[in-house]
Amino acid sequence: MGEIALAAVVAHQPMIMLPEKLRVSLGGTGADTTLVEPGFRRLRERLAELKVDTLVIIDTHWFTTTEHVIAGADHFRGQYTSEEMPRTICDVPYDYPGAPELAAAWHRVGKQRDLHTINVTVESLPVHYPTINLVHHLRTSERVLSCGVVQTASADEYLAYGDALRQAIEEMDSGRIAILGSGGMSHTFWPLSEIREHFSYKPAHVISNEARDIDARILAHWLRGEHARVLELYPEYRERYHPEGRFAHYLITLGALGGPTCRAPGEQLSNYENAVGTGQVHVAFQPQA
Repeated sequence: MGEIALAAVVAHQPMIMLPEKLRVSLGGTGADTTLVEPGFRRLRERLAELKVDTLVIIDTHWFTTTEHVIAGADHFRGQYTSEEMPRTICDVPYDYPGAPELAAAWHRVGKQRDLHTINVTVESLPVHYPTINLVHHLRTSERVLSCGVVQTASADEYLAYGDALRQAIEEMDSGRIAILGSGGMSHTFWPLSEIREHFSYKPAHVISNEARDIDARILAHWLRGEHARVLELYPEYRERYHPEGRFAHYLITLGALGGPTCRAPGEQLSNYENAVGTGQVHVAFQPQA
């Protein structure tokens, strides 16, 4: 039987792809972003300790409209340049194996539950930097399965999709799976006329005190394993503070961990930081027996 070995909300903000010296010079703190060090290092150590063999990445830049899309090809290779941030993420090579058996199982469970899933097995399916950045910083030899975010779905539908992933993993003959929700917290950017004044990792540069405060509330609930409390905040959070990807990266992950009854406490692996107005952090959750 397959097993969820680890789950996490993982930031992917573009500056993590710059050389260290440039990250430090642009970060406004005189130090590197903690998303890279110690954040990614700590997460890599957890993946190694837990003998994870497959990374499932929920990609908050891959928006779909009418169905949950799973990238089920055998292999992915190419060079990636971000259409959004080509100065920062340019000609990044990628070459990694997919997880076609898990993709097929997730789609099968989704169909059984009428969740509107599709498994796309062609290598020509575009990739996005919430996947590429995590592969670059975290992958050693693991298989990688990514999925999109349905921009028309509800919180309950994201939770149900995550629960289908849990069942698919459990129906596999084997596998040590890490579910990585690749995205940020509150997600409003500064206007172009001001944005360069906020190239800083300091939380004071998050778009507003109110956004920073609600991020802090959610982070505190995560660390205490109070996931039901986060779900209570979700309608206000999505409507007023626009979490990245409709917060689907967290909600799908939570669905796989048990949904509203999940009590898995979080472990904060990086500082809470700013990225041009948005809240960013790495938090890992150890699934409970």
